[in-house]
Amino acid sequence: MPFRKSLSHIVGNTILAVAAMAVGVAAHAESRYTLSADGQEVTDTQTKLVWQRCAVGMKWDGKTCAGKPTKMSLAQAKKAQDASNPGWRAPSKDELTSLVDKTQKKTRIDHDAFPGTPTGGFWAMRPETNDNLNAWLVDFRNGRVVGNARKVNHFVRLVRSPG
Repeated sequence: MPFRKSLSHIVGNTILAVAAMAVGVAAHAESRYTLSADGQEVTDTQTKLVWQRCAVGMKWDGKTCAGKPTKMSLAQAKKAQDASNPGWRAPSKDELTSLVDKTQKKTRIDHDAFPGTPTGGFWAMRPETNDNLNAWLVDFRNGRVVGNARKVNHFVRLVRSPG
């Protein structure tokens, strides 16, 4: 009997510990992004980067990102910025891939933080230039990252460093 009692005690404590970890993970995921007061910016608490909530061409309407996202050439993406708010730029591959959320079933990005994210490639800049790739593309449809050597237009989500 004592063995059976201690075994059930261990199992019960293990279940409680696993449940506590699951709650901790969920709380962590929910607190990863914080929204600005006007809802137009998202701060990533892990990377400290500040993101425009909507893809270029879309606007935050108080409930979601509305409008038609703009596809741009690489040259346009490199020059993309928010004229009314200096410091915005196209992200690097590492910055943009930090937004990929493989737990999401549909678009692989946090839907609360970045609603209405279009499916398709988003430009990510490449600091290295020793090969024939122009830039990286991050596809939030499936979370894939590929090099891009073609001259095709893609979406842009702007980022800035905190401060």
